[in-house]
Amino acid sequence: MQYLKQEMTFVNYVQDRQAANVFILATDQRASGGTSEIQFIITGQERFDGNIDTIQFYRDANISDAEARDQFLKNVKKGLLPYVIQTDLVDQLDYTIATNKIQSETEGNDKNDPWNNWSFNVRANAYLNGESSFQTSDITGSISASKITDQSKLRIRSWYNYEKSSFTLNDGEEVSTTITRNNSSVLYVKSITDHFSIGGELEGGSSTFGNTDFEAELKPAIEYNIYPYSESSTRRFSLRYSIGPEYFNYTEQTIYEKLTETVVRQGLDIEFNQTQKWGNISIFASAEQFLHNLTQYSIELNPDIELNLFKGLSLNFGGYVAFVNDRINIAKTDFSDEDILLQAIQLDTDYTYFTYLGFNYRFGTQNNSVVNPRF
Repeated sequence: MQYLKQEMTFVNYVQDRQAANVFILATDQRASGGTSEIQFIITGQERFDGNIDTIQFYRDANISDAEARDQFLKNVKKGLLPYVIQTDLVDQLDYTIATNKIQSETEGNDKNDPWNNWSFNVRANAYLNGESSFQTSDITGSISASKITDQSKLRIRSWYNYEKSSFTLNDGEEVSTTITRNNSSVLYVKSITDHFSIGGELEGGSSTFGNTDFEAELKPAIEYNIYPYSESSTRRFSLRYSIGPEYFNYTEQTIYEKLTETVVRQGLDIEFNQTQKWGNISIFASAEQFLHNLTQYSIELNPDIELNLFKGLSLNFGGYVAFVNDRINIAKTDFSDEDILLQAIQLDTDYTYFTYLGFNYRFGTQNNSVVNPRF
């Protein structure tokens, strides 16, 4: 926003969208090859009431922040052009057209893509934090490959995580814990219609926290989106059903006296997202159940809502709540106080939750065009 205000000075920026003549709703979603699809829904208000337009463009995965903001600015100006020509600014307008660019960048890239839509990503992160009485470290690495087209999605991913924490108590005793996790997965999704898709995921890994030396699952799935997938950047209402086998090889015997087992689990995921000028609503709900014992299930709800109630006042609330009755991996052992306090091992529970609620009220001047970065 600071860059827009400095480079695009022919408009006056205001604090609240209710006070604007033109409101731009900007959304983005991940596209193939690590790119992002940016969408502007440009709506006229007050004197321009009734005018609406949509602009879509793609931000490349490897461009710099400076290039990305220039691209963003260029498309904002493009979207505002129909409104500019309805004002006195039209007399100050000048423009050029690059007539030698016959094909769009997207068309050119598709025809000359030596990677055939494959994209690869390698990532590694590490941090160390501590004082004289404690130290924590975390190392995470991942590698992924994906091929995404309009007709299908194929994603291969593998990651590893190492966490270590150590504390020195008042009596000089040192307490430490180490957690390691790794996971690999292959996901394939086939587009059937603009509302319907099928696919599945094969996944395997291990976790000292989850008491597994090895675990694997195969989950065929089917998904129906009430809205067209082409509108997913602004609204989505999808239902996905999956069912498949899961195999567990436990580090320690579980509370059900199992060292290995193969079970079948079914799941239903419901996702609802709306991004409009009045705010954002994101609700994710899921239910999972083991078929060998129907009393072993879990249900979770994860809402995230931000509402612009009226001029200057916005409300945000949400959180996460889950009813848990399917942790068949819990070790049958006496956990130490250190394991519990340092959360080194997963414990059994009936529920888990967190929540938040807040509001913001802004009043005073509507001018939001001044940029002053001092201090």
